[in-house]
Amino acid sequence: MSSKVHVNKPLSSRLIIELLDDNPDLEEIDCPRSLYDRTAKSYIDALNELDIKINIVEHRGRPKLYDENLKNQIDEMIEQGLSPKSISKRLGIKQKSVYYLKSKKLKQGPESKYSKEICEKIKNMRYNNISVKDISEELNIPKRTVYYILQKENR
Repeated sequence: MSSKVHVNKPLSSRLIIELLDDNPDLEEIDCPRSLYDRTAKSYIDALNELDIKINIVEHRGRPKLYDENLKNQIDEMIEQGLSPKSISKRLGIKQKSVYYLKSKKLKQGPESKYSKEICEKIKNMRYNNISVKDISEELNIPKRTVYYILQKENR
């Protein structure tokens, strides 16, 4: 039994009677604007006569799970150099949420272990129709890495 209820169905005579039966000390009804607009004026007038106030709830959708304070905290931790994984452990939230809530860019992963010169050499060799297998053997780099370097440039 409550003096305030929230409805998510259009107010009808049947629903109003149920609400009054379940909540004899009912004083307020919260309902979304869309339902209020579809409610007959006679029902609204009847509720007013019973001194039951109808509050129109403007907020739509699911309430926010995290506040601005948490977002700021995440940004500060990223600035300190912490990884999303360690931030999620410290704050007790999912790692996916850390990525969603962050507003600052994260540092990119580790730099390639192959220099720009070697990457250019691989591209030039391939441009000169040298096979990936031969490039791999000559430079002592795995074929998979050679393919990755060549593919990275085509993006």
